[in-house]
Amino acid sequence: MTREVESAVPAPPPATESAAPAFNPRDLMALYLAGRFDELSERFLGILTYLQKTPHHLLARRQDQYFVNAFVKIFLHLFTQPDYIIGDAHIVPFLRQNLTISNLVAVSSFRTTDAHLALLADQQANFVKTLTLYSARNLLKFDRRKFFDLDAVQASIWYCAYGQIFRSGLVSEVVCRNLREHYEFHDERFNLNYEPQEVFFGSTYVDGECDRLVKPHVNQTMKRLAAGYPIRNVPNPRKIAVLSGVWSPGHSVYRISSQYVAALREKYHLTYFQLGGFGFNIDARLFDDVRQIKDGPGGIDISSLLDNDFQVAYFPDVGMTHYSIVLANMRLAPIQIATSGHSVSTWGADVDYFISGADVELPENPERNFSERLVLLPGFGAIHNWPLYEQAGQGKSAEAESAGGKSAGAKSRAARSSDEIIVNCPWFAQKVNYRFCKLLQRLVSESEKKLRLRVFVGASLARQFDYLPFVRELGAALAGAELEVIVNRPYQDYMELMEEGDLALDSFHFGGCNTIADSLFLRKPTVAYEGDKWYSRIGPQMLRTVGLPELIATNDDEYVRIASRLIRDVAYRRKIGKRLAAADLAATVFAASDAVYFREAIDFLIANHDRLKTDPDRSPIRIG
Repeated sequence: MTREVESAVPAPPPATESAAPAFNPRDLMALYLAGRFDELSERFLGILTYLQKTPHHLLARRQDQYFVNAFVKIFLHLFTQPDYIIGDAHIVPFLRQNLTISNLVAVSSFRTTDAHLALLADQQANFVKTLTLYSARNLLKFDRRKFFDLDAVQASIWYCAYGQIFRSGLVSEVVCRNLREHYEFHDERFNLNYEPQEVFFGSTYVDGECDRLVKPHVNQTMKRLAAGYPIRNVPNPRKIAVLSGVWSPGHSVYRISSQYVAALREKYHLTYFQLGGFGFNIDARLFDDVRQIKDGPGGIDISSLLDNDFQVAYFPDVGMTHYSIVLANMRLAPIQIATSGHSVSTWGADVDYFISGADVELPENPERNFSERLVLLPGFGAIHNWPLYEQAGQGKSAEAESAGGKSAGAKSRAARSSDEIIVNCPWFAQKVNYRFCKLLQRLVSESEKKLRLRVFVGASLARQFDYLPFVRELGAALAGAELEVIVNRPYQDYMELMEEGDLALDSFHFGGCNTIADSLFLRKPTVAYEGDKWYSRIGPQMLRTVGLPELIATNDDEYVRIASRLIRDVAYRRKIGKRLAAADLAATVFAASDAVYFREAIDFLIANHDRLKTDPDRSPIRIG
């Protein structure tokens, strides 16, 4: 059973015949029969664009599902007609709708476009139509090289659009397999400049390896773009640029990076560059100057950077905006560094150093996970801000808190049976992959308790009709559990819902960071699965610092065993909760004393960069 919970943020209504653009299959058929193909394309694209931009959390009524089936049926029928010609002006818009179409078809009675792709295979002039309908949900295979032989520009747009499915599709084994194959392919004619962050960022979540296959090709495209921007830099050793699109107190990047920046303030002049305008409440208090990078008439407007005097360009979150990827492939300053806001290597951007934490990275040869020279600070490589949340249960007994029960002040969101266990699953949708679902299904199948998996997907499913196929696939993969999907809640609401939970599970292969800190702050027993990257090691390391190494798994069997015991054994869960309640989180998970090492690292790099850049040694630089 799936409990679909809508966002507390006002959103457009779900797709219905009254809410969507006017649509009548007979009208569309009449346009086709009259040969008015450009008008037909405009009508199709109008509906697809509406669906792309509107968050659809529910198909609540029978006519909503009818709308999807009726539109998909007429669209696929007419779109694959041999004499329907797509005009030049509509080619790129259709290619960019690849994912919206794939998601729509996935929640229709058709499920995939395989049958229609087979129809196209025998037709002339089928190239654009094939690219439009060919997504990672298809079992049918095509030779990607032939796509680039026919038109490398259009094939490059399709390549990027195909990769956008990471948010909604990784629950599927087929999608995981196809995305791996997609990123293994490369072509010297790649021009991956259509929403490059989707490929750059999204490839990280497939299997832990795909990103190092495709990021170099995205970087090559960005370097070609960067060549058109003449940067003139006269470095001042006291000036640092901080470039981020998400420097807001509620954002995960800010929550683990702001105290590093604060440690620089007394010694360095700091200029913040807001990368784009995303509606965040930007905290400018740490900076001496604030500027913005945004889109201009001919591309990204970086006029505020062309002439600069920065010694260091610091990127907290390369990959989370397309601006950050472009700028990370420019030489803005003599020294360019990245950190764990997006906790993976750029794999070939123009970044010299990646600063991380010695306590989290692999103890042996951690540099193998980075193209940058690794700089290791004592601690996590992140300083967690104390959560902006006052616990509803403050003042209640440690025993009641440790039991994971609701406090008297907690807001109950849903009726709960006495034998039900609420399992907090604070994962963005892209962290829920096929392998992890198989592991969760084992846990559900072996549980004697009634489980409610409360999955917090944030805003990761807010466009391109992503939400519905994700929820349906996840519900099918986790049959036997009640699935409650929480969409884009304000932080206060998210934490109140988390506080109702009995325990928390971390995701794998891409684990959590701030979400683990939140769980421990709420004193929730939390199971983490340790891997070989920072993003799958930060959660386990936090558990070690609070004295709970027994909640760390290193293989599938351990993960199921640990989680199963927490679910079935109330006394054990209470015991773990009491130990968490007694832990000094201010001195462990939320300790800020290591922030000073970030400034020491910057001091060291400025003093030694000329020597380091010619040093053949690639072993980590250790600070402190």
